[in-house]
Amino acid sequence: MNRNTVFPSLALAAALAAALGLSSCAVAGQSAGQSAGETGPASAAAAAPTQQESSPAASAEPAATAAAPAPTSTAAATAAPTASAVAGVKTFTFPDGHLSFSYPSNWSIRMVGSPGNAAKLRGVQAVIADPTGNELASVVSSTNASSASGPVARTVLDAAPVPGLKDVDGEQLAFGFAFDSFADQSDFHMGVRKERDFAPGVTDAGYSHVQFPNGGAEAKVLFASPAFASVDAAKAWMTTEQYSQLKRLLLSLKYS
Repeated sequence: MNRNTVFPSLALAAALAAALGLSSCAVAGQSAGQSAGETGPASAAAAAPTQQESSPAASAEPAATAAAPAPTSTAAATAAPTASAVAGVKTFTFPDGHLSFSYPSNWSIRMVGSPGNAAKLRGVQAVIADPTGNELASVVSSTNASSASGPVARTVLDAAPVPGLKDVDGEQLAFGFAFDSFADQSDFHMGVRKERDFAPGVTDAGYSHVQFPNGGAEAKVLFASPAFASVDAAKAWMTTEQYSQLKRLLLSLKYS
């Protein structure tokens, strides 16, 4: 209604003013929220992982526009995220209760393998995908597999110790993003290894698998080949929200 309209009746003006006041109070009192302790959708697998959603600490950040590593597959996400879940995180715990990590609540997890099955050597794998179904990372627990080491020229782009996480020998484990050159090949890798594998001037590739009391484990980002056209392209990806989310996931790894 035009503010400059002149009402012919004072009584009518008073009535309209009262109505507007009541309407304003109703809007100010409205609120929206989600009850604490809400959990994610249950898994159909027999040994269902625990997925607990925590209260979001901050609002969701805008999606990154810089180039990101190509995913290895495009499996569909298991469930569409709700508006209240986008800003939060969930915690995934492997069926044996030892290894766990946190991930964005609008991402999904696909489990491969189960404890005690015939594929014990391969362990139990959690494949993590973003809301579009792109599989971005993998965490394997309770495996007897191992990885090879050898001479390498390593350029460490980012590294940080994983709080409180040590291997079976008591060595500190660390998150790292690095570029390796060896022979006529090159390779980007991002994951959790022994802290010394990301030390300045390291010349040994080290191992992507680490050992815990319940067996071997491997936590890494899934890159296509080649992952980046150059080191500068990799550094540009490091400024994106996707990189930050994956780094937080790897730094959240816990063993109990």
